[in-house]
Parts: sequence; C-alpha cells; structure tokens
Amino acid sequence: MNHKVRLAIVIVVTLWASAFVGIKIGLQTFSPEGLALSRYLVASVVMGIIYFFSPRTTGINVRDKLGLLLTGVIGIGVYNLTLNYGEMSVSSGMAGFLASQTPVLTTLFAVMFLGEELTAFRVFGFAVSIFGVVLIAVGETKSASYNIGILYLLCALLAGSLYSILQKPYMNKYTTLEATTHVIWGGTLFLMIYVSHLHADILHASILTALDVIYLGVFPAALAYAVWGYVLSQIPVSRAVSFVYAMPFVAALLGWLFLGEIPARLSVVGALLAISGVWLISQSYRPVKVIGNNACDTCS
Repeated sequence: MNHKVRLAIVIVVTLWASAFVGIKIGLQTFSPEGLALSRYLVASVVMGIIYFFSPRTTGINVRDKLGLLLTGVIGIGVYNLTLNYGEMSVSSGMAGFLASQTPVLTTLFAVMFLGEELTAFRVFGFAVSIFGVVLIAVGETKSASYNIGILYLLCALLAGSLYSILQKPYMNKYTTLEATTHVIWGGTLFLMIYVSHLHADILHASILTALDVIYLGVFPAALAYAVWGYVLSQIPVSRAVSFVYAMPFVAALLGWLFLGEIPARLSVVGALLAISGVWLISQSYRPVKVIGNNACDTCS
C-alpha cells in the first residue's frame, strides 16, 4: 500500500468522523429535518458535478436507477433523519460508536435472509457488541431525552444496515461513483418533503452553522465517498474496511477537542466492547487462501 492510499484512508476516516461533530454543531440552529436536507442538497450538487465530469464505463438502466434511488431513501434519508434526532441528546463520540455497529446488523440480516452461516465466532461477536451497546446506553442515559436519543440512533443503525444489504447487488454491477451518486440523489429527493423546515431554519441560521452545513455536504457526504472509491480501487475491500474501525475513536477525539464532550466511563467501556464485537464478526469474513489443493485461512 503506497503513501497515496494511506493518505486517502486518513482523509476518509477523518472526514466521516468529523460528520458526527458537524451534525452536533449544525443542530444548534437547524432542525434535524432541515439539517439533513440542506446537507444533501449540497452533496447532490457536488456529486453531480463529479459524476458528469468523470468517465463512465457503464450505463444504469431505469430499473436499477429506481432501485438505487429507493435505496437512498433508506440509506440517506431515514438514516440521516434518525441520526440527527439521536445526536440532539447523545454525544457525537458515542453516536459514532453506535453507528459503527452497522456491520453487526448487516451480518445478522445476511444470516437471516441470505442464508449465511451463523458460526460460534459470530455469535460471540454479536454478544460482545450487544453488551457494549447496552453499556453505552446505560452510560449515556441521564434523562428521558437520552433514552429517546439512543432509540433514534438504533433506528439509524437499522437503516444503515438495511442500506448495506440493499446496495450490495448494485455495487457488483456499477462503479462506486455511479451507485453512490444515485443513492445520494434518492435520499435528497425524499428529504425534499422537509423544504418548509429548511426555509424556517435558514431564516435563523448563523454564519457558523451555515458554513457547517456546507462543510457537511461537500466533505463527509460527497468528497469522502469519492476518495473512498479510489481506496477501494487500490486495495482489497476487506483491508480497506478494517481501517474504518478507527472512525468512532476519531469522532470521540474530535468531540472532545471541539465540543468538550467527555463521555461517562461506562460509555467508554461499552464503546470499546462494541467496536471489539464488530472486529470479531469481521474476522469471520477473512478470505481463505488456497495453496495447491489445501485451503489456508491463516496465511498472510
């Protein structure tokens, strides 16, 4: 892996982590609906420019375009609405750790609906992650609003996991840029039902939050995905995804630096367990290397 790929990974992880802090800042004057819509209006424009000026080797048929747009309704629209509502009462760092549990639910859905094997290793990973999430919830629960915030974040987790399942067939047929652009457009179209919320938010928005929304739309929501596509083109997906485990830790660090968020000790323990469970589950997907006629699952 050369230095350009390493730099690209650092950029992606940092930008995605910064989104949790940026959302917290945007919610100071924007409603959850207005923040989601404004952010993805910006992202749609940026992705559109990148998409139309990039070489495309395939053409997306009408049926798949509709499928990608509908995937965006869940993966962009529902996910961001529930994430924004969750961050109204839960710290950005802990929101990052909860959002990082997407692979856990994705694997569970794959076992339930795609016939993947439920191994003892995965069951152990599930147990560790669930226990970690429970500790985060207990550590973050200081009032009824925190309970609701955790519930919203769990809904965001569900939407993100469904998105991973729904987008999988399209990622095998089209480039990351093509698929991601249409998903973002689909989510933005769905969020357009909140135009009235955005109009009211703009009337009261400060310059800081307006710049924050532009940042969220341009960098974590658009450019990060474009850079991620470059990373996936250079190294195996399994290796690329392993670096994303650092994202919630970076989010927690940024939350402390910019927002002064100090999570409860119990939440920190839960966060470590939650991300450990995700790592354990990911290890069950390690590719098997074949040497001669013998399979080797420990070769490096």
